[in-house]
Amino acid sequence: MDFEGRARIHSHLDIAPLIDIVFLLLVFFMLTSTFLVPEAVELQLPESATAEATDTPAVTVTLDAQGGITLNGEPVTLDGLRPAIAPLLADRSETPVTLKSDARARVQLLLEVMDAIRAGGGRNIALATSPR
Repeated sequence: MDFEGRARIHSHLDIAPLIDIVFLLLVFFMLTSTFLVPEAVELQLPESATAEATDTPAVTVTLDAQGGITLNGEPVTLDGLRPAIAPLLADRSETPVTLKSDARARVQLLLEVMDAIRAGGGRNIALATSPR
């Protein structure tokens, strides 16, 4: 028996085309994906004919029609708003705080939220509106 003279069959799997396809799929999904996070609170902003567009500030407080309050997307209570906003405005009291209030929200609650923002160090409060 002559085992050494026999040629061995080497099976080889070329994975380069497979890697190319995987990278093409990755690029396709990256280009077709959207990375925008939708706002969690659905609001009907009050309308204004004299409103001006501004840049989005670093601090946003949202008040919905049911009285729910969020600070930069995180839910807070009215009592917890002042301690939560104070560290954000500690060194920057002139940072604009955008207050997005639903048009159907109670005015008394809106004023209480504005008072809590001022008590937390917010001096520049802007009410968000939608164009008429």
